[in-house]
Amino acid sequence: MASRKLRIGIIGAGGFAADHMEAFSNVPEAEVVAFMRRSEEPLREMQERFGVEKGFTDHREMLADPDIDAIDIITPTDSHKFYALEAIASGRPVLCEKPLALNARDCQEMLDAAENAGVIHTVNFNQRGRTPVGRMSRYIADGYIGDVYHVNIRWGMSMQRDVRPDVGSWRFMPEHGGGTVYELIHVFDMARLLNGEVARVSAVLNTAEKRRQFIDAPEGFNVNVPDSSAFLLEYVNGAYAVIHTSFVQRGEVPRRGILVDVAGSTGRIALNGLFGLIGSSGENLPMNDIDPGTPYPMPYEQFVAGALADDQSLIDTGFEAGLEAAKIVDAAHRSWKEKRWVDVER
Repeated sequence: MASRKLRIGIIGAGGFAADHMEAFSNVPEAEVVAFMRRSEEPLREMQERFGVEKGFTDHREMLADPDIDAIDIITPTDSHKFYALEAIASGRPVLCEKPLALNARDCQEMLDAAENAGVIHTVNFNQRGRTPVGRMSRYIADGYIGDVYHVNIRWGMSMQRDVRPDVGSWRFMPEHGGGTVYELIHVFDMARLLNGEVARVSAVLNTAEKRRQFIDAPEGFNVNVPDSSAFLLEYVNGAYAVIHTSFVQRGEVPRRGILVDVAGSTGRIALNGLFGLIGSSGENLPMNDIDPGTPYPMPYEQFVAGALADDQSLIDTGFEAGLEAAKIVDAAHRSWKEKRWVDVER
């Protein structure tokens, strides 16, 4: 790299930009130097808010700037592929928000492009690293519960307007990859992280609230994506997972609830909310590994390290992780459509 720090340009200076700015602020080797957003007024507001000097309304101008080393993509899912391929063609490392793309075919194209260009690539599955789920996976890998028998995951939140007046309508538009299947694709990456590859899927996709209003659509519109879903996954190793995702789960604080419970041949480990791990006898398990400075970096930290070293092996969640999760999603959609078990593509 031309500089000691990785100089990052963020494409998509919307709501998630604040989260990414906070994340990169904790990485000494990273510096966000530019935003790109097509609408000029909110772009300037984000620049002023975060003290970022450079702003672009055209991604091509951003990619033409020699002072930008790497690209972070946080636009709606339907544009991930376009911007990623453009960034890859410019030779820059790419961090892309989840879901990587709208289907496995597009994910494969993005992965192939990055590998063929020799470009560092990362998808932001942020339930890994120093998170409780990441710590849980290490307890399991260390044999705390023996052989895994079954995994239960529930990820629920309230997206009703009276609870979340700030929610935009794009989360419920099929063309943007909205709904509880793609938007909560974290659960499939978590399932893989906890017990390996998935062999086949059976799914139920439901739309409980068929008409909604949003801050950007006060007149309301008909919803054609699932707002609650259930999945039964069979692992390659013979274990199984039961997963439930919901946008219509009221009463969660802070507006979402994550429960994970894994049973094995010699014990059990559970996650209650986002905060604590519970062992086989109900004891609280140590969470030291989620403290800052531990050797279990988050995806954005791995991205910076991998980009500066030009070493893809430093990254656990390359585009292949996004591809594998997308394969499960594709199988789930097909399962619901055909009302049967569907094998995950291998």
